[in-house]
Amino acid sequence: MSTTAVATAGLLLGGIATAAPATAVQSAAASQTVTARYDCGAYGVTDLTIEASASGGAGSVRISTSGGLAPFDIPADSISATLRLERAAGGTVAFSGTANDAAAAGQPVTIGPLTGAVSAGDSLDSYVPAAGATDVSLSLNVLGIVNSCNAVGKQTPGPIVF
Repeated sequence: MSTTAVATAGLLLGGIATAAPATAVQSAAASQTVTARYDCGAYGVTDLTIEASASGGAGSVRISTSGGLAPFDIPADSISATLRLERAAGGTVAFSGTANDAAAAGQPVTIGPLTGAVSAGDSLDSYVPAAGATDVSLSLNVLGIVNSCNAVGKQTPGPIVF
């Protein structure tokens, strides 16, 4: 192999090696999925799976519980929810809506889409209220029964970037 061919191959391989980490970064239009643990008081602790995407300045999230939150059947579109996520640049973003899949008593439930205003480059992570704070990470109204949940840690594998 000539010196030029070796140099060209090295550049190509170097380019591929350099490009690989960039492909791991998700674009703003791509759906991103993270998990975080939430304490929902009397309804227990659940791991939430949060799937997020954005389009035209509006962010959308769907959340799924790892366990059942209600001791009764939940009809479709009967949960009003607001999920607050913390913006790395400061403040929080609220994602709200009334949408859910039907779920049998004690079974996991999927809520959303919940929508909120986001900007390109927003980096959002679980909002963990300070000890003694009255604000909450996730508020739920299920058939008139109000419940609050608080994130107990940050998301894995990391923040959602819009």
